[in-house]
Amino acid sequence: MKKHAVLSAAIALLIGLQAGAAVPAGAEGSGSSRTGTSGAAASAKTASHAEAVYKGALPLLSSGNLPGTIAYMKTKLYAVTPYQATVLTLKLENLHKALLPSWEKKFSSSEVQRNLLTVYRGGVSMEKLAESTDNAALRALLQNAGESGYKLDTAEGSFYPVIDYAAYRKYKPYVTEDISSYISIMAAESDLPSSKDNGLIIAWGEVADRALTQEQFIQAYPTSNRVQAVKKLYNQYAVNTFYGQNNTPLFHYDNLEMDLEAQKAYTSILAKNSSTSAFLQKLDGFMKLMKSNGYLLDDAAEQYLKTEVPQP
Repeated sequence: MKKHAVLSAAIALLIGLQAGAAVPAGAEGSGSSRTGTSGAAASAKTASHAEAVYKGALPLLSSGNLPGTIAYMKTKLYAVTPYQATVLTLKLENLHKALLPSWEKKFSSSEVQRNLLTVYRGGVSMEKLAESTDNAALRALLQNAGESGYKLDTAEGSFYPVIDYAAYRKYKPYVTEDISSYISIMAAESDLPSSKDNGLIIAWGEVADRALTQEQFIQAYPTSNRVQAVKKLYNQYAVNTFYGQNNTPLFHYDNLEMDLEAQKAYTSILAKNSSTSAFLQKLDGFMKLMKSNGYLLDDAAEQYLKTEVPQP
């Protein structure tokens, strides 16, 4: 990248010198003025176009037209400024959240639930599921939900729509740095949620890695519009790291011994990370205590958890 930049600069300088040599004496002032005027006009035209594109999305969002907004942003988001792209992306997320309860209600009927049993396949898009059914009503519901930016998930024997954050990845090149990072965090959750049915479905190491990523976001972007959302997610992951969940406890119920896979995962994370993050410091102190007491949940361990990682 640096060599390319230096080469480009050299070429530009050479072209500039050659052009300057060709300008007749006394014409430099008028030529420079024309270039400046032309550049300013082009810049103003670009800004005007970006504003028009930005304003064109607002009525779609205000009307709750998710399919229309998504289609519009897919083809036009590149034309707006990073700030405008960020505002539109966050407005889209807000709309997704606001309309989710109504979509949940549509999927909650016993008839829909029964019909979904015959077509559901994990990781398959709404559109693909729609193609696999001959039930016209179910097909229309799945198609509309998919076009609106939702995906289908299941837990405890029920099917329900969730926001498809993986689809937000296409906005990452156009939004501000913090929201690009936020999209990555949420897309990871969308691709593979951390838990279902009161149990973790990702490895202990992944739980801690996600918590560390979330903590890094909080530290890097303390004033981000989405920092509170990430803090909430981080708190959940911190609890999962140090406690587990009811169906996947960090300490086994029968002998109060720390899960062996968690021992290995946390030791590995600490060995490869020299960060001074508060999360890693708590994990390091915890693992040192665990090693000293034979990895058992004793009074000292309970007191450490109560002090350093209190449960809500």
